[in-house]
Amino acid sequence: MKNSILKYILILSLLLNLSLLGAAAYTHYRHTHPSFPPFAGPAAMHGMPASFGPGMLFQELSLKPEQVKLFQEKAAVFHSALLKKRQEVDSLRASLLDLMAAENPDRKAIEETIARINKIQEEMQKTMVFHMLEFKSMLDKDQQKRFLDLVRGAMDQRREAMCP
Repeated sequence: MKNSILKYILILSLLLNLSLLGAAAYTHYRHTHPSFPPFAGPAAMHGMPASFGPGMLFQELSLKPEQVKLFQEKAAVFHSALLKKRQEVDSLRASLLDLMAAENPDRKAIEETIARINKIQEEMQKTMVFHMLEFKSMLDKDQQKRFLDLVRGAMDQRREAMCP
């Protein structure tokens, strides 16, 4: 009787340990392989979100080869310009942190730096919107609908991922 109770406790302990190990592995996997909104494309190499690359977006929209070629040409220029702006914002944020770390922070300089960051972010937003409008104009009506559905889905997914 005593042996069967010990065996039962051992099996229960093993199951508990396996489930904890599985949960830890899953958590590690989710942190090292996050899922992000779609169609970031080459920007994903620079720390921007992407759950699939441009090829999958092209398949999702059933793009014709000439559409793919044209989009790839325009996307390369777009991503390069966006990366430069993102690096500029990162540099300004580092400067902002340095200003904040000063013994007597210069509020005027802090406000100016924040204004510069906001201006660049506004430029980035406009660049992204105009790029998307240009891309949309290259699509037929059905592709446009699917593209906007993908954008809407990505926005909804991102909104759900935000902290409360």
